Amino acid sequence: MDSATAHLVFKRCTIAPAYCDALVSARPYSTIADLNQASDEATSNLDTASLLIAFSGHPRIGERKAHSAWSSAEQSGLSADDAKTLEDLTAANLAYESKFDHVFLICATGKNGAEMLKECNRRINNSPEVEMQEAREQLRLINQIRIKKLLEES
Repeated sequence: MDSATAHLVFKRCTIAPAYCDALVSARPYSTIADLNQASDEATSNLDTASLLIAFSGHPRIGERKAHSAWSSAEQSGLSADDAKTLEDLTAANLAYESKFDHVFLICATGKNGAEMLKECNRRINNSPEVEMQEAREQLRLINQIRIKKLLEES
C-alpha cells in the first residue's frame, strides 16, 4: 500500500502522527515480530507532545468515543461492574486528569472496573515524570493489541 494509506492504517493504533510516520518509514516488515518491534520503538520515541496527542485518541475509562470501536471492545470488562465502581472510576478519572492534564490510560483488555480503579488510584500518586512513563507503557501495550487486530483484519 502507498504511504498515505499505510499512515491511515497505523492511525487506527495511535493517532499521534509521529508514531504513524515512524511505522510507515520503517516499512516493509519481513515478520510480525519486526512490525511489533517497530511499534514498540515508535512508542518509546514519542516526545511528550506526541504522547499527549496519542493519549487524546483514547476515551476515558468507562466512556466511549464514536470513532473508537476498538476502545469499546477493550473496555468490555466494565460492563459487569456495579454502579458504585463505575461512579468511583469516573471520580478517579477526573482526579487523575486534574493532576496530569491527560486521560488515564490503561490497557483495559482483560481488566474489570475494580482492577482499573485500583490502578488509577495507585498511579495518581506518581510524579508527572513517572506517570508519563507508566502511561507510555500502557500505550505500548495497547498498540501491540491493535497491531494484532490490524493483522487479523487483513
